Amino acid sequence: MVLILVFLNYSSCNSSKTYLLVYGDQLWRASGFIVEFDECSMTGTIFSRATVAQKIHMFPDIEKIKVYLFDGASYEATIKACDNHWNLLVLSVSFDRSVKTMNMVEISENRTAADVHLGGFMLQPHSACESLCSGDTIIGLGRQSEEPFGLQANCGVYNYKRWSDLPRFCHEMQKATFINTYAAVGGPAINKNGEVIGMLFHDLDCTPFVPSNIILKWWEHFKKTGTYCRPTMRVFGANLHNARSASWLKLPTSLYKGFDGFLVELTSRAVKSAGLQQKDLIVECNGEPVATSLQLFEFLADNIGKMVEVAFVKAEDNSRRSVYLPVEEIPEGDFYSWPISQYDVY
Repeated sequence: MVLILVFLNYSSCNSSKTYLLVYGDQLWRASGFIVEFDECSMTGTIFSRATVAQKIHMFPDIEKIKVYLFDGASYEATIKACDNHWNLLVLSVSFDRSVKTMNMVEISENRTAADVHLGGFMLQPHSACESLCSGDTIIGLGRQSEEPFGLQANCGVYNYKRWSDLPRFCHEMQKATFINTYAAVGGPAINKNGEVIGMLFHDLDCTPFVPSNIILKWWEHFKKTGTYCRPTMRVFGANLHNARSASWLKLPTSLYKGFDGFLVELTSRAVKSAGLQQKDLIVECNGEPVATSLQLFEFLADNIGKMVEVAFVKAEDNSRRSVYLPVEEIPEGDFYSWPISQYDVY
């Protein structure tokens, strides 16, 4: 576990434009975790949240980012990747010793242990899968916000219900029942075996986390192409068992009996005119079954810039139909919103 401190370069700005009281020139704090280490170059790769590296109007430029290990040793870090859509930051650090890495595993989001059919999606190379069921133990790790920046750990259980039904909030986010602190944001959510299943964020009544499925796919895509993985086919929705709880979408409990899939809640005009509409249930993409939002993301990430065949069940008559839709990159104006950023300043 590492602590990340971001320092500002006040010498490069007019001090009259800055009205924040901070600890010296330190502004941001976050947790993070080491996922890769090259013993030949002694270089480590750290994952954290992108909001610690964001450029804010009226603020001076970032002068340096320092990473603190648990024993207090500190190192300067450089930004390797920073994606404001997924709120993911990758730092590169040159260490003077070997450091341990944390093992990341993808999850299969299930309501109960009987939902084994939800786990059949493509895994990343060298990746394992954790079949996560409601009530399973999740531990959140992070660093404390005050010196000596000790370790904090919070324990709760997995809750399969959706984190938010707002279209601009990350609908792939998963939920744990404990509540962490702001300084722990960017730290790992781990299972009882100590494997990382996601990255922690913060909310008032739970702890949402971005699952490892997203992070691993995003990182592999960046290493191969140098670009960020932000796929969309202009459809917003949720897992069927979660979408039924949406207060603004009236969905009869008898609808889609015997089915599971990704329920469409909102679409663009182009998608609607093509035949895919609100309350339709996506069940396949290019012949592969889709039962959850994470399965849909995995599929779309592999088909950016291509046309895909989407099979769905119509709401009005339960008939099965299909339509071809393009998989595009999400434009900056449609990036996810991250309300945590308004609380980040220390």
